[in-house]
Amino acid sequence: MQTYSIAHNRVRAIFFLHGAAFSSWVPHIPLVQERLELGHNDLGGILLAAAIGVLAVMPIAGRLSDRFGSERVVRYSGLAYFIAVGLPAFMPSYLSISFAMFALGFSGAFLDVAMNTNGLNVERAKGRSIMSGLHGFWSLGGFAGAGFAALWFALPIGIEYHLPTVLALFLALHIIAQAGLLPDGAVNKTAAEGKPDPQATHSQPKTKERSMFLVLLPFGVCAFIGQFGEGVITDWATVFMNSELSSGATMAAIGFAIYSCAMAVTRLSGDALVTKFGRAPVLLTSSVLASVGTFIIALAPHYIIAWIGCGIAGMGLAVILPLLLSAASKATGKAGGSVVSIIAATGYSAIMAGPPIIGAIGEVTGLVTAFALTASLLGMIIPVYLLTMRHRLQIAGNG
Repeated sequence: MQTYSIAHNRVRAIFFLHGAAFSSWVPHIPLVQERLELGHNDLGGILLAAAIGVLAVMPIAGRLSDRFGSERVVRYSGLAYFIAVGLPAFMPSYLSISFAMFALGFSGAFLDVAMNTNGLNVERAKGRSIMSGLHGFWSLGGFAGAGFAALWFALPIGIEYHLPTVLALFLALHIIAQAGLLPDGAVNKTAAEGKPDPQATHSQPKTKERSMFLVLLPFGVCAFIGQFGEGVITDWATVFMNSELSSGATMAAIGFAIYSCAMAVTRLSGDALVTKFGRAPVLLTSSVLASVGTFIIALAPHYIIAWIGCGIAGMGLAVILPLLLSAASKATGKAGGSVVSIIAATGYSAIMAGPPIIGAIGEVTGLVTAFALTASLLGMIIPVYLLTMRHRLQIAGNG
């Protein structure tokens, strides 16, 4: 168990660093837009390049994690990711930044699938829910990265030095953290020795391979909706506050930091909330909060009101993905890259596909309408649950 505790702490660190690196890049998006004089549709186009990178890696990330071990894939994809995050801010043209965004999406999704796979394996080894907490550490990293960016932007220090400085630190910390990850073989060995697998003790039979996709489809749809909203707020909230509410880069960065903080606090409480109230009530409440918070952002007359919307939306979006990953793993009896890649293929791609779609809508109708449509979509998790997911969440249980 001591070994598992060490591995748990190391995968927490990987989640933290992934979030910190990504949120360090986010405040640079409106600056890149201004420097290259990009319209909303043009900005959506370069964000689409990142989405294409995500989609390109999804068919192979889960398979490689299962074949070579998630801990190895974390190691090497992380090296690429912490370099790729810094590239878009320094590209001189629309074409070059599109290629840089593709690399960011590809490497970031590769690391995302591998670290979630490793987290699910640690969850199986420890025999208790930890996925919401892991995503909480991602959000803590997001809060730290965004908060430090806001501080850096407010100080008389060249903004161009921000990303190279923080990413060099994150890369060094990643090299240290990945060395202590739990090897996938250790989980398989535990099962082979006859020790109980906490996710295999449910009374339901294991899902057959040919039907697993259909079983996971509702989980993937809800993940898509939740991650669509997360992608929109992550990539467009700072732009919205800067362009529609005249907040300036520093005040917009503070709004994103509030969003990240709300996500972190809720995710760190998520495992306890699921255990106490059950997966279904937590999922439905999350949908309502995410929708309401995004509507507040859309209708805000001042950026301080938008900050409130960011906080409510952060609470709502916080546990949707980790809840669905953990529930899908329990409902199928599987916890490897196969489950993560199927959910991530719909969910994580949405976090990158949502922003370019909203960019196109915003170019035609304005960002207020685009955010209102996103808020409406987030409410659709409720009918998806009512029509398809009641029984499956009961199978997954609360633990």
